[in-house]
Amino acid sequence: MKTKNLMNFGKAAFICLGLLASSCTNEDFEESEQIDNIQLEKKSFLGEAIYVESIGNGEYIAGDVIYNESMFDNGDFDFNSVPGEVEKLGLAPGVTKWPNNTIIYVLSSNLTSNQRQVTLESIEQWSSKTNIKFKERTNESYYVTIRNNGDNCNCANASLGVQGTRGTINMGVRTGTGVMTHEIGHTLGYLHEQNRSDRDQFVRIFPENIQNGAISQFRISSNSVNPGAFDVQSIMIYSSFTFSKNGQPVMLELDGTRIPFNGRLSAGDIAGTNLLYPGGDGGGDGNDICEGIEEWSRNIRYNVGDKVTYQGFLYERDFNSWNQIGKCGDTQTADICEGIDAYSSNRNYSPGNQVTYNGSLYTLQDNRRWSNQGRCGSN
Repeated sequence: MKTKNLMNFGKAAFICLGLLASSCTNEDFEESEQIDNIQLEKKSFLGEAIYVESIGNGEYIAGDVIYNESMFDNGDFDFNSVPGEVEKLGLAPGVTKWPNNTIIYVLSSNLTSNQRQVTLESIEQWSSKTNIKFKERTNESYYVTIRNNGDNCNCANASLGVQGTRGTINMGVRTGTGVMTHEIGHTLGYLHEQNRSDRDQFVRIFPENIQNGAISQFRISSNSVNPGAFDVQSIMIYSSFTFSKNGQPVMLELDGTRIPFNGRLSAGDIAGTNLLYPGGDGGGDGNDICEGIEEWSRNIRYNVGDKVTYQGFLYERDFNSWNQIGKCGDTQTADICEGIDAYSSNRNYSPGNQVTYNGSLYTLQDNRRWSNQGRCGSN
């Protein structure tokens, strides 16, 4: 992709995570001549303001991250919510984890042989070192489509977390394994490492060197849930020259050390991902799914991946809310979503109808509210 296209958020909105200033600044990151004409909209995401551009179909983009309209809130986000309090289909804003630690994906027919190879190498990075699994779609109603955008660049963008059938990872023609591995991190629900609330204890940001329109890529988010301690080696951190407008660093370690793009999962990425996407079913010996799981407590701040019981059900903490896994006393044997169609806004539903939505099963109640019946993949 030519650099004039980078900051045209709606048409390209890709990111190149280069090791050196010369590798991106003079070719891939020249500021767009159209940036001043781009209309950015202010939205609330996890209770904080972000600026995004609408790209149609209820989707918005900022940098290399794609958001869905349903992910935005009214500024009153409460991380420590009560399990089961959100029942209406699609009501809970924020980011959603992949059920069963498994990314369901579709490889678009327009991918080149090299893009396919890069994708498989990036998948291997995650699957060989973390609890994350990958499954090429058969009949699942929620999945991410990996496709070739056609731009001649080492760049990509990705949907944040599970976004139903709309989820995408868009690859440039020259996208490398490091960039693709980074984008899979976004699909898992991770924001950029430099967005963490504790980042100023480790790095210094230089706003005067950042391209117009890209300052939001360096905003601090108090609700960032990237796993583990701050990590300058993380696959999710920008290099010192990403989005530089003048060849000068946009971010350095506090001692002045330049931050390279690592290109591979760090030890922190691996350990943190295994915390947020824990292995095992969390259900004791596999008989009662709630066996060994503590009751939810208002006095505990839970982390993504934690499991609790509440009013006879097993829940797992997501990025923004609780996912119902199933009813205590049940065993984890079959997929409750098997044979159930995905929710469609173009259909009229009657009480008792069931749909799948973002990896969960819902039943329409007599009061016209959708009730979460549990995560796909559970019984």
